[in-house]
Amino acid sequence: MTKILVVCKTRMKGALCVGALVAGSYERIRLLTPDGYQQPEDTQFNVGEIWECHLVHRPPLRKPHTEDMLVLRQDFVQRVSNMREFLMPRVKPAPAHQSTLFGGLLQTTDTGSAYIDERAGVPDHAHEFWQPLHELRLKIEQETRYYYILQDPGSATKMRLRYVGLEEAPARLPPGCLLHLSLARWWQPRGIMEERCYLQLSGVFM
Repeated sequence: MTKILVVCKTRMKGALCVGALVAGSYERIRLLTPDGYQQPEDTQFNVGEIWECHLVHRPPLRKPHTEDMLVLRQDFVQRVSNMREFLMPRVKPAPAHQSTLFGGLLQTTDTGSAYIDERAGVPDHAHEFWQPLHELRLKIEQETRYYYILQDPGSATKMRLRYVGLEEAPARLPPGCLLHLSLARWWQPRGIMEERCYLQLSGVFM
């Protein structure tokens, strides 16, 4: 059995993507069902909980999604009261410019959405913690789509992060706050000749 900490739950079509860290090594993993599917909407796993799990690694179907683990059994251990205080000394992120994320392989669309593709290079992981150097402000589109816009006065390129976490979205994310980022599964947008993994904001720890 392996002890893990749940760090994110994100919305998908009819399911939830659940990210976690392995105790001790703090390896980033993604928790799948025994059949290899995303967690159901009524999953027992919640952000901030520590569980002991019987995990089996699923070989990656395609990078960057190398963290997939099948959960064959799980036992609840305890809940962490302050996730930021717990995570900071363990994951040790350093405040960083957005251009350094995911090995510097991110590209940006005209509207500011960041993504990776095979032409520019693919990182070997799909989850990353980040402390932004600049503030991000919430923008709500079509009433149900939540985005954060990076307020970087030194960059001509706008960065627009879609928030897919289940917790309430703060109106402002200050510089130095702890964010959990993830790359969505491969997808080919209409009118684009290539598949992409788009960057999304999956967790906020104030």
